[in-house]
Amino acid sequence: MLREFLTQYVALFIILFLVTAMFSLGLDLTVRQIIEPLKNKRLVLTSMLTNTIAVPLLAFALTSVIPMHEGFRTGIILYALAAGTEGGPKFVQIVKGNAAFALGLLALLLTFTVICLPVVLSLAVDVLHFSRSELVLKLLVVVALPIGLGLLLRAKAKSVADKLYPVMHRLSMILLWTAFFVLIYVYYGDIIALQGGAIMAGLAFFVLAFLAGYLSGGADWQNRRALGIMTFARNGSIAMMIARDVFTDEPKVLVMATVMAAASVIGAVLIVVLMGRSVPESA
Repeated sequence: MLREFLTQYVALFIILFLVTAMFSLGLDLTVRQIIEPLKNKRLVLTSMLTNTIAVPLLAFALTSVIPMHEGFRTGIILYALAAGTEGGPKFVQIVKGNAAFALGLLALLLTFTVICLPVVLSLAVDVLHFSRSELVLKLLVVVALPIGLGLLLRAKAKSVADKLYPVMHRLSMILLWTAFFVLIYVYYGDIIALQGGAIMAGLAFFVLAFLAGYLSGGADWQNRRALGIMTFARNGSIAMMIARDVFTDEPKVLVMATVMAAASVIGAVLIVVLMGRSVPESA
């Protein structure tokens, strides 16, 4: 009975988290913070190509050669396509990477995800029929609008934004963990039945995506760390929202997107532990 009740509200928890997370992100940024680090055009181009082309192709390759259920395959691909994790810049800051560049890159990646993901998704997954325009509109309302409102409030009333940010940040974290626990409870049977191939592909994706980002960061170790983190961790909340809305007949897509989102947090913590206190000798 409880499971059936919570199933109806999974999408609501995900949307509420996205809205609060994006709003708090906007409250913590200025337009100058976003634009200034993007003057390195070569680094920006490399970063965008790695995130929007190389990483999705990596997901395609892994899920093609490693046997798994089609739902799990779609979940990994969907997660890979959702570039731009809102928590990325914070992890970059902790490992002493180029946090300013991570912020600017996040803005570009979220713009790409909101506008292009619905189109790319319809081409990437076979036999998928959904309204691209409706999905783009929903992403604009749930992702772009809250960020824009946060940026506007910070620009017009910085003192108010500074006071509101910690409240919204805490609320978004509460909603995030609530959504995770609800998803685990509702889809517990599917999660424990996760195929070995899907787990293997997911782990390989994280390792190879991090290496792809790290190696494309150039000679500057701070850029390498920033791009490594911003590349391997995708926007799990957007992936979960789309999985819930679009793949209504295949819960394994949402299960895999959720597992990937949770695993990315664990991976980011491991990176912080390994890199957080270390600084290259050449620095």
